[in-house]
Amino acid sequence: MFRLTGLTAAVVAFGLIVSAPVAQAGTWEDGVKAFARKEYAAAAKLFRPLAEKGSAVAQYRIALMHKMGLGVSKDRKQAQKWSRLAAKQGNTDAQVLLGSLYYKGEGKESDDIEKAYMWYDIAATQGNDEAKKELAAVSSQLSSQQVAEARAKAQKCASSGYQQCD
Repeated sequence: MFRLTGLTAAVVAFGLIVSAPVAQAGTWEDGVKAFARKEYAAAAKLFRPLAEKGSAVAQYRIALMHKMGLGVSKDRKQAQKWSRLAAKQGNTDAQVLLGSLYYKGEGKESDDIEKAYMWYDIAATQGNDEAKKELAAVSSQLSSQQVAEARAKAQKCASSGYQQCD
């Protein structure tokens, strides 16, 4: 019978740990390839486990797919859920997507537009060009006081490491 000694067990464990990112990278790459081939359902199946494990880029992709109904149900709440998770990890594409969900969402209450401004401002501050363009459109629908409040919320959100964003 084969028995693992302490050193052998450590070597096996190290090998598993080192190979895990490679296996995960293959899954990500397979998902990207499936997405590029417009095999959206297959891409979603590959991205979802990564998103559930906390990958911000996978969370963003799942959010985008839910927003557009690509391979998954078109579901604004799911799009917000996944984009918020990625946005709170600093993913600027997700921050822009979350801003657009607030801005172009149903209801268009001023609070939603202020939240849109906040997320666009956070992404723009990090250099996202799309967010910079959207800020102009959003700010035209807000009073100067609302813009100031939204900027203050954006600064609070960013300075808290995205923990105080709601």
